[in-house]
Amino acid sequence: VPTITLDTANDSGVAGDNITNEKTPGFTINGIDADAIRVAVQVTHNGTNQEVELTQIGGQWHFTPASNWVDGNYTLTVKVEDRAGNVSQSAPLAVTIDTQTEINNIVLVNDTGMPDDNLTNALRPEFRVTVPEDVNAVRLSIDGGKTWVDAKKTSAGVWDYSWTTDVTEGVHTLTV
Repeated sequence: VPTITLDTANDSGVAGDNITNEKTPGFTINGIDADAIRVAVQVTHNGTNQEVELTQIGGQWHFTPASNWVDGNYTLTVKVEDRAGNVSQSAPLAVTIDTQTEINNIVLVNDTGMPDDNLTNALRPEFRVTVPEDVNAVRLSIDGGKTWVDAKKTSAGVWDYSWTTDVTEGVHTLTV
């Protein structure tokens, strides 16, 4: 009986939960008999089915989407036909592609101007970012993504960062 599993290298977050932040995740296919003449993966997403025929490479069966998948839920099933015309298929594998997280709130902690105007005279701004509790890292940049810093988790879903060096005066855009 064929099986399909998400490659462990692509199973981001909690191991074995089949949730990944990879847009082109890899899958390993096992249980394919030597007399197989056709091996295909059927991918179902948003009610649309796509079937992709596979070829064995180096004695291994593997599937990687040809193009990026959008965020959402996918179901994959392997279908195998042997020389005698027998057809078997794997149990369906449910996989979730999740490449984005919601940012609930960003606060300039040391805002010194009018409340919530995001102006400060502090040379080392402090930020608090609120995200869903299952987020395992928050990174910030104020230089267009050239330099990233890791925020510190202070409570469930709340991450803080205080710049450790002086920030030049002027307008800066925070990227999270």
